[in-house]
Parts: sequence; structure tokens; C-alpha cells
Amino acid sequence: MGPVDSHHLDIIRLAWSRELGLPDDALAARPDADDRAVRVDDDTDTIRFLRLGETSALVGPRWAIERADGHTAEELTESATLLALTQDRSGRCAGPVTLAYGTDYQDPVAGPPPLVSHERDHVRQVEAACPPDDVAEARVADRERWFTILDDAQQPVGCAGYTEFQGFLADVGVLTAPEFRRRGLGATVAGIATDDALDAGLIAQCRSPRGNPASRALAARAGYRELGTYAEVTISRSTL
Repeated sequence: MGPVDSHHLDIIRLAWSRELGLPDDALAARPDADDRAVRVDDDTDTIRFLRLGETSALVGPRWAIERADGHTAEELTESATLLALTQDRSGRCAGPVTLAYGTDYQDPVAGPPPLVSHERDHVRQVEAACPPDDVAEARVADRERWFTILDDAQQPVGCAGYTEFQGFLADVGVLTAPEFRRRGLGATVAGIATDDALDAGLIAQCRSPRGNPASRALAARAGYRELGTYAEVTISRSTL
């Protein structure tokens, strides 16, 4: 599994530039990896940091950008650094998450193809069988497209879904019922969602908590390549 090719990388950079309200070329390769793109937004209560390949971007109030100026991109991918920037403003950090991308169709599954449902009710049934933290991380029922593998008794055992992201990417989430894990079902259903996204002309994107090796390994088994890190800190509006 090689690196993401330059054409796909340009599309990913464009999508994130637009997501962060930056010029379309803001995340183009820069001679200095720490010469990050910035956007001052003094009305926001969220500080957003992205590292994508060798480029990075920071969006937030001016005071946050000034405080971050002495930190490298690598340091800003750490939640402790981001929280230290906001320690006097009641910051709460979401992430960091590892960003990985799927640009290739999956190899066919050996044996009969699985039975796949596109009903949201089946996603809800998988969620009901899973720990709340796993459900909140995957957010499959909140997506726009759903794919749920049903067993021989037509009971839902694992699901994946995606939402279109800035018109270029498909943000994918995956969830497997605990009793059916470690059987390859997660990678299989992730592959089904990925192939559908590619059919729609999108690049598949998977966000995995950086400290969750199981989630990152699942993405790798589904053919995703890790490319970056994203984190955000929400601050109390009373401290803006």
C-alpha cells in the first residue's frame, strides 16, 4: 500500500482548505513545514488545528494564533499543547484524530457476498448493542448513506456509513457489535462503504482517535493510508 498520489492529495487539501475557510491553495506544499496557514476568527469559540502531510493550518481567535506561534506543527497535534494554549479560558479538546484515506477499490470478499441492508433501523440496532463511547465515535446513524451486514438470521452485526465532506470526500464511520468483532466484519463493511463512495466520485476519509490502535488498524485493513491529524479545542464563550 503506497502513499496517496499527488492528484488525490490535491483534492484532499482542497476539501480541508474549504472546510477551514481558507483559500483553495492554502494547504499546498510549503518549503517550510512549520509555515502554517492561518485564519483569524475572533468570533469563534473553537480553535481548529490540521496537519496534512507536510502542511498545517490553524483557525481561531487572534490570541490563540499568537500563542501557538512558538509551537511546531508536531507539538500542536498534541492535546496537551492545545489545552495549554487555552488553560485560562476553560478549553475542552476533541481529538486528536488520525486522518486516513481510501482511494482504491477493495478486493472481493472470499465466498458468497454478505447480505447488506441500507436501512437506518438496522444501524440503530447495531448501535444499541455497542458501548456508548463507540457509538459516539462512529456516528454511523448520523451519516447520509448506510451499509449494514446482516447474518444468516438477518440480524445486523456491523455497519458503516458516510457523509459527503465539502463535495470531494466521504467521511466514513464504522461500528461492529461487540460479539461479532475480530472476524473481519468491520473491514468488510468499511470496504463496502468505501467502494460506494468511490463510485460516487469521492475519496473516502476515516477519522480514528490517535490513541485507539484498534480503530486505526481497522482502517488500515480496509486499505486506508494515514495522512494527517486533526484536533479542535472549544473554549467557554464567556472568555472570548
